[in-house]
Amino acid sequence: MTMTPLNFLIAGCGSAGRSVAHVASQDGRGQIAALVDPQPHQLEKQLELYPDATTGADYTALLKDTQPDVVVIAGPDYLHAEQTLLALKHGCHVLVEKPLATTTADARRIVEAAAESDRQVMTDHTMRYMHPWGAMARAAQEGQIGEIFFIQGDYIHDMWSYYAEEGSTHTPWRADQHHPQNILLGGGCHPIDLILWTIDSPVEEVFAYANKMTVPQFPSDDCYILSLKFASGALGKVFVTSGCSGHGMGGGMLAVYGAGGSLWQGQLYRRGVKPLAFADTSGTVVGGHGWGGAVVDFLDVLEGRKPNPIPARAGARTIAICEAALASIASGKPQKPQEF
Repeated sequence: MTMTPLNFLIAGCGSAGRSVAHVASQDGRGQIAALVDPQPHQLEKQLELYPDATTGADYTALLKDTQPDVVVIAGPDYLHAEQTLLALKHGCHVLVEKPLATTTADARRIVEAAAESDRQVMTDHTMRYMHPWGAMARAAQEGQIGEIFFIQGDYIHDMWSYYAEEGSTHTPWRADQHHPQNILLGGGCHPIDLILWTIDSPVEEVFAYANKMTVPQFPSDDCYILSLKFASGALGKVFVTSGCSGHGMGGGMLAVYGAGGSLWQGQLYRRGVKPLAFADTSGTVVGGHGWGGAVVDFLDVLEGRKPNPIPARAGARTIAICEAALASIASGKPQKPQEF
């Protein structure tokens, strides 16, 4: 039986919102009913693709007027929590771009609201769908490298173009003095989510340092280093920077070291054996990210074909690590992250 297309409201027409809209409409199980963005030029571009969509800058009004089945939260990070909660209040399913929220308190509100409703909330952690990170994580989960003793992830992203007014991809909200993006939450959540997904052990302790030495236009710290201690005895490291010259360097989003082998740069290493490269089975990649796979998974969840792979609780765990790191930086002491 063919599923009646679900009406989507896209809140935020930047790269994430545009990519999700494209995949949902191309899949055939979604149709774009409403587009929300404060920038008229963004709406005009999307109206060329979805001429029947209702558009505007007032999220609350369009949510009430269009009554969508699904809301995609893809605007500034600081809006994610309240917009997600309002969508749930209106009876909508929600696909929310990472990070789920910017505080553990707001993340917990979302987790509780989702649990009390019969609606699905999925956190759009796209790196799980990108090659080779998804394949590496699954190999570790399957025990291919034995017990994990060390795991690390890097988010190394030259964000000058986003922060500076003269940058080609300037995004004003990221460097806004009142609600600046925290790059640990907005970017560091990528490797943190991969790490938490890969290793089946809670983080007991986080110790962190930060500095701000490279991007004067950015009002927050732009370099972080986190040490993680897991209940299993494993150790972890997360390196996050938005101030580098260059992009995607270092060890990558994920590297995993176990008693029986290592996973690094898309290859499986074992002593005495030639490294094995993982085949790329990531499928649709849109806009340089794994939005394709995430959207298809979400539509499958709504059809009852599979359980939610990244529920609100999973998104909340990454926020808990980030908040513990920020508390460690402020106090100079290790911190225990909140549990979800």
